[in-house]
Amino acid sequence: MAKINVLDSSVFNLISAGEVVERPSSVVKELVENSIDAGATSISVDIKDGGISSIVIVDNGCGIDKDNMRLAFLPHATSKLAKAEDLDNIATLGFRGEALASISAVAQVTMTSKTQDDEIGNFITLSAGKVVEEGKRAIAQSTSIAVENLFFNTPVRKKFLKKPKQEESNVTATMIQLALANPDTKFKYTVDNKIVFQTNGGLEEAVFAVYDNEIANGLLPFDVTYDNYRIYGYTGNASIAKHNRNFQTIIINGRVISNQTISTAVSQAYGNRLMTRTFPVFVINIVMPFDDVDVNVHPTKTDVRFADSHKVFSCVYKAILATLAAQEQNLILGNLNATEKRQPEADQIKEENIDIKVDANSKNSKKSQDIYNEASAVINNNDKGFNLLFNNDKDNIESDKYQDLIEKQKKVVEELKYKKELPKIQTNVSDSNGISPFGIAGSKSTATTKMTDKKPDIETKSSLLEMVEEQLESEFKVVGQIFNTYLIVESQGLVHFIDQHACHERLIYDRLLEEVNANSVGVQYMLVPYILDCNNNQYEYISAIQDNLRDLGFDIQEFGGLSFKVNSVPHLLNDINLAVYFDELFAERQSGIGLKNSDLIRDKLAQKACKSAIKAGAQLNNDQIKTLLESMKNGVPLQCPHGRPAVLSYTRRDFDKLFKRII
Repeated sequence: MAKINVLDSSVFNLISAGEVVERPSSVVKELVENSIDAGATSISVDIKDGGISSIVIVDNGCGIDKDNMRLAFLPHATSKLAKAEDLDNIATLGFRGEALASISAVAQVTMTSKTQDDEIGNFITLSAGKVVEEGKRAIAQSTSIAVENLFFNTPVRKKFLKKPKQEESNVTATMIQLALANPDTKFKYTVDNKIVFQTNGGLEEAVFAVYDNEIANGLLPFDVTYDNYRIYGYTGNASIAKHNRNFQTIIINGRVISNQTISTAVSQAYGNRLMTRTFPVFVINIVMPFDDVDVNVHPTKTDVRFADSHKVFSCVYKAILATLAAQEQNLILGNLNATEKRQPEADQIKEENIDIKVDANSKNSKKSQDIYNEASAVINNNDKGFNLLFNNDKDNIESDKYQDLIEKQKKVVEELKYKKELPKIQTNVSDSNGISPFGIAGSKSTATTKMTDKKPDIETKSSLLEMVEEQLESEFKVVGQIFNTYLIVESQGLVHFIDQHACHERLIYDRLLEEVNANSVGVQYMLVPYILDCNNNQYEYISAIQDNLRDLGFDIQEFGGLSFKVNSVPHLLNDINLAVYFDELFAERQSGIGLKNSDLIRDKLAQKACKSAIKAGAQLNNDQIKTLLESMKNGVPLQCPHGRPAVLSYTRRDFDKLFKRII
């Protein structure tokens, strides 16, 4: 048997440092958290060469006296815990007592501090964990820690550091998260003597300080209280989605973490609102009882464990989904006064004691309140009323006339159900009567022909289209179709560019999704059953979602061992490749928490809708355009099922700027 060695402190401190101090950003995180725990309301962080050469952190906290300075650098020394029971109710950020010992073991560290009771400050300097100097030093009531030459005594660790600019980027990301997690603390962050950002207090101020205007202006505020949990912060609209997760911040009781339960909740709330391989921007702050979360489950405290993960998932999911649903209502084109608005998936949410609270002092308080008033109306409204695609102010319409218009519209909708196909698409530029898709061929005014313009007598119109024209005459004007792909519609001072394929695709997708969520999907039985062979993890997953699959139309049964037999598929997906489908299902492994049946075939429904929709490049005539637009009874879809924008809107002012009428 090999000899057992009791390691010297110089060795086990280096091992411990490997867990706590991975790179300069780790040092910054640990020291800033200590400053926050010390009650600091102002913290400055100054780094050089990405933090490899120098990190200096100064705070205005309570400070540390001379007698405790040496103790602070000992392993497992902390002022935050005294007994084992304290672990059940941790309210501080740094509590393990490893940070200072680990940092000083691999760098040269100088701490200078002065408490309220000290007449003059004290300092201590350590190198490779050994005290090399200590004494008195003049300083205001504060604490300053300088970390220099990181990993100078561990060349192997230093070798694996990235270039200074990359390390600087990591420190900046850490500082952004710390500033967002502690909005009441003022931060000043300096890199190589240049100020990167400076916050002055408040979450809104912190957001605008650390992000550029495009991101900050695209964030939507929310503030929800769910039982004894408060969920608040900002989530981004689809236009500011990123190709990585660097702009996602999750905060639990002031601690920045990474957590799969919360990330999955946000991802499922966004659903197909984002394009593939893009990620939302968000800052989610969760305040909950300390005994409902265990923060002592990760060496660097970057993850937590919840006592009730389902409750956390549900609360985050509802808060994000309600915010997105409300934002979508505000963007419904020309539908500013409608009482019923398009609500993709929002009607699946139940309120369950959600109490909305808004900070009256916030600049966004009115905006936040408006969002949640609309979100609540969306979530709780079960009456499916009817809206015009582009509404005028109904207060300006006489009551009898308005009611008559509504009745006519209802008849129109009955004849323009989604299940009805659009008129056959023409591929020629003009028909046999010489009529182009947007008016008389060769006419000078064809580029701005209104949908209600009179056509030659030689062209007959159905009573249905006459009714549509009569009702749309004052609602909007179809300017034309460009590139056989985009429709141009003018309404209420806006010009809307509509992607005909994306909009029609979303209409078909929403109808399919509604059918799936209503459990009214037909079943297509297979002549030869499909045998699905699984490994242990796959078998457990299929067993967990077996009822969901059956509701969708998959007649799936255990077939001995780790196999299943699939006897039928949903009729909507009768051409599905089951081998590919289950491979994709296993790759995604969606959480069973809050899982809806439609989540399991969402991508397949989107593919079917894409194949069935009008294609880009298909030339449409007036009748086809009107039929397509009228089928959008709940408003023009803002995105296709794959997250691409379906509508772009511009004001007169936007065009004036382009043509330099406004500078």
